[in-house]
Amino acid sequence: MVDSAIVRKWVLDANDGIISTTGIVQGFSGAGASDETVLFAAMTLMVTGGLSLAGAAYAEAAQDRAAELTLISEEQRRLTMSPDEEQAQLRDHYVKRGLEPALAEQVAAQLMSKDPLAAQLETEYGILDGAPPATRPWIVALRGFFGFLSGALPLTMAVVFTGDDWRLSVALTVVVISLTITGLVSARAGTGHPRRAVIRSITIGLLIAVLAFIAGNVFEVLDQFIPQIDVDGDT
Repeated sequence: MVDSAIVRKWVLDANDGIISTTGIVQGFSGAGASDETVLFAAMTLMVTGGLSLAGAAYAEAAQDRAAELTLISEEQRRLTMSPDEEQAQLRDHYVKRGLEPALAEQVAAQLMSKDPLAAQLETEYGILDGAPPATRPWIVALRGFFGFLSGALPLTMAVVFTGDDWRLSVALTVVVISLTITGLVSARAGTGHPRRAVIRSITIGLLIAVLAFIAGNVFEVLDQFIPQIDVDGDT
């Protein structure tokens, strides 16, 4: 069974790809760009956006992993130097959780006799199994890249196979379908009501598409009033 946290992260990354590509396509279309320019912009964003997201995900995962390795090393040092004190901390933890002191002492003693490091890491830091996450930073980075790619690719392909006359309607249709899918998957993963998730995703996506298209038209109009500068620097 797929971890719901991984699914939710994919939804976020895919939505980034969908919405970012929507903004680029509609913005360039609104500015009257050629088919080739819109396609080049969409494909460039698909690659650079995915790489950027992957780099950020890698850096975050690597930092988290390094922090947890430091905690594990420090906790191991404490267990070696003062095991009785660590067991007393474990007992106090379960007393605060509602156990009687005598029972808390028994629980702490049993946990410490089996795997003291895992017991301390779980109660103090929430690190399960006494080890850093099984997921490596490179895996997290690849998930981010392909998550963004999965969101950006359908709209980019729509631009490839659609001419200028149909680009707007086809692009918006693809956006609605893509955001509907991610909204349903997000709700399925336990992040909310399906209908609300879909409506929220589509509303945001279409709003960005409309704003980007309007911005493109504004820039096209402004461009007519901006003096052109030649290579010699003369206006």
